Amino acid sequence: MSKKTQGIEELVRDILNTISKPYGEDVTEDVFLLIEQHHAWQERYYELLNELGKDTVNQWIGRYTRQFTGLKNPSQVMTKRSNLTKSYSRLYPS
Repeated sequence: MSKKTQGIEELVRDILNTISKPYGEDVTEDVFLLIEQHHAWQERYYELLNELGKDTVNQWIGRYTRQFTGLKNPSQVMTKRSNLTKSYSRLYPS
């Protein structure tokens, strides 16, 4: 049995594989921007929203981004570039 958030995990992993390292502190917002800019990722995102709801999907995007990058999140900031979320965790190296 697959976990409920497996689709979110796969989406974040696919997107992060396209972002150059080292990741910047706004990598979470970068993930949301790439979803907005790529039709296939946008379709996957909206399918996940229909299945799990916006709050769940956006929170797990943040969690998986933090987990896969190994960065920490000391501050919540308002998004300036993405329309998919109002805020995100700014991530920093540990």
